[in-house]
Amino acid sequence: MTSAIDQLVEGILRLLDTFQGTFNLALMFITHDLATVKATADEVVVMKEGEAVEQDPKAEMFQLPQEPYTELLLSSVPDMNPEFV
Repeated sequence: MTSAIDQLVEGILRLLDTFQGTFNLALMFITHDLATVKATADEVVVMKEGEAVEQDPKAEMFQLPQEPYTELLLSSVPDMNPEFV
């Protein structure tokens, strides 16, 4: 049953991406799924206990996080194989 949810979410993300390009929209997407962040975001804000602790372009955030909390979050992801993201 969850595979249907995954397909629905993927379809919604693709639709949002189409709208963003077509209508030049800025979107705020809140998630705990770092693979989705890596696939969709341009800019990333990491929150800890309701406070922003780091904000960087996606590439910088995933390659060279500045905050220990961001490093901890990234290290908790089992495998973010770039071939699949």
